[in-house]
Amino acid sequence: MPTKSRDTFAVYHSMFLDDLEAANKAPNTLTTYGIAVQQLGEFLRANNLPLDPTELTGEHLREFMRHLAKPKPEGRGLGDSARNQRFRSLTAFFRFLINTGEIAESPMKNLPRVHVTEKMVPVIKMGDMDKLMKSLGGNDYEMRRDRAMISLFIDCGFRISEMVGMSTDALDMVEREITVLGKGRRHRKVRFTTETRKDLNRYLLKRADHKDADLDSLWLGLRGGMTKSGIYRAVVERCQKAGLPPVHPHMLRHTMAHEYLHNGGSEGDLMRITGWTTRKMVDRYGASAASQRAMDAHDRFSPRKQLRY
Repeated sequence: MPTKSRDTFAVYHSMFLDDLEAANKAPNTLTTYGIAVQQLGEFLRANNLPLDPTELTGEHLREFMRHLAKPKPEGRGLGDSARNQRFRSLTAFFRFLINTGEIAESPMKNLPRVHVTEKMVPVIKMGDMDKLMKSLGGNDYEMRRDRAMISLFIDCGFRISEMVGMSTDALDMVEREITVLGKGRRHRKVRFTTETRKDLNRYLLKRADHKDADLDSLWLGLRGGMTKSGIYRAVVERCQKAGLPPVHPHMLRHTMAHEYLHNGGSEGDLMRITGWTTRKMVDRYGASAASQRAMDAHDRFSPRKQLRY
């Protein structure tokens, strides 16, 4: 049991992260939860509030949630989605304290959840995707690499973290399959199209001459395997050069899911391809595709089309 003379918040923070790691939680989960607890600790210290989390009350947490919403520099200026993430992360933190017998009930118990306004799913128009792929017709190493990467993004809807973790050993070019490590450290095997296989084969021919070709990482940059920031930057810059509106890699995942359902694909198949374990996200994309179908139908069936003048 931590002594009162120490900064017990920091100790409990460390214990919580150790517990998450022991439970084999994904690195992104550790980072997300850790940031929320760290920011709570910073808020407590800045306001001379108790640094023993077992002494915190609902009012302390309520004030912290208000602090997150306040504009900078007074607060952190976080939006609904980020504050909702902090809320869920802190709920997990205090659940950990309950499970370890440090507290009897969570101070989060009676706090209202952060309402997140449902936004339209941002997708890329297929005409813009064609423009992007057309711009990636060069033969140098980086051009072939980025074309293969973007082809795989739009074909299979991978997360950027899954792209980073791809290895050459996980690639089966004969069966057109790749095994990726997704959220929750769950592996899944995903099929890609013959068009993507062509792009991958052209990249692999160039990759064989790379100075780091013996590394496991599928995507190689100037200094070894590409990082999240490297892949993010490559996609953003390619889209800018092609003249597209602002695009980030996750929009390729959005677009794949939207178009898959819009073209008549099965929701269950989409869940397996993208690695979703609940219907929350597929329902969101399903609504987006249904909205698009309604707009397309309106162009055909609107009574205004029947008027002569």
